[in-house]
Amino acid sequence: MIKIKEDWEFNVLGIYNYLKPGRFDALFTYIKENHDKIPGDIVEAGVFRGSSLIAIAMYLKEIGSDKKVYGFDSFSGFPPVYHSKDEISEYERMAKECMINENHIKAVRQNLEWKDALAINGSNKDISSSGSFSDTSLNLLNKKIHLADLDNIVLVDGVFSETMTKQLGIDKIMAAVVDCDLYQSYLDTFEFVWPRLEQGGFIHLDEYFSLKFPGGKLATDEFLQNKNATLQMADIKTGDFERWYIIKN
Repeated sequence: MIKIKEDWEFNVLGIYNYLKPGRFDALFTYIKENHDKIPGDIVEAGVFRGSSLIAIAMYLKEIGSDKKVYGFDSFSGFPPVYHSKDEISEYERMAKECMINENHIKAVRQNLEWKDALAINGSNKDISSSGSFSDTSLNLLNKKIHLADLDNIVLVDGVFSETMTKQLGIDKIMAAVVDCDLYQSYLDTFEFVWPRLEQGGFIHLDEYFSLKFPGGKLATDEFLQNKNATLQMADIKTGDFERWYIIKN
């Protein structure tokens, strides 16, 4: 594995810099403290260009872990089918039902105002600053993995409902990163990960406090009903918005 130490190197390669404080602090701390105690590999649902996926794989090598990282993605953007719970208007309903607090709905509205102000030809179809996440490819990701000289990454190409199957041979999971934005994608991931997640296992939720994708929180709250789990907000020191995670009890 090549050694990357400088922040500009991480930026050029498009890899999350786990050497400085950031949104994945809780995840990397968890891996450090549990990689040799809790069995199982790591799963990431929603890879895009591999920023966090490659960082996790690099860190595992750095600490001498033989765990693998499985990255699930279509590598072609969002799936063609959307759920009504992914509509941005869901936030207003969530606010009325006290599912989100006043600061959250204010941030959602401000984000919409700014996006509308910058919309081209009056169109604000892509509420995400990354659009539909179609600007990636397996070829690009494989180049980055090759540059980093990593052999502990398994890429799984396709729609979650078709690729998250028993045939993959993933029997035990220590940790998961759920960064797939959409309601059904979150549910598909939970259905696959939860039965395989070891006791004390960790799930990073990238969209639980999203300003763009309500489906992540809705799916999480729905799935966790009657589950023996702890949902907790991570301690973020970088000015980023809230990040949450789950511990399986």
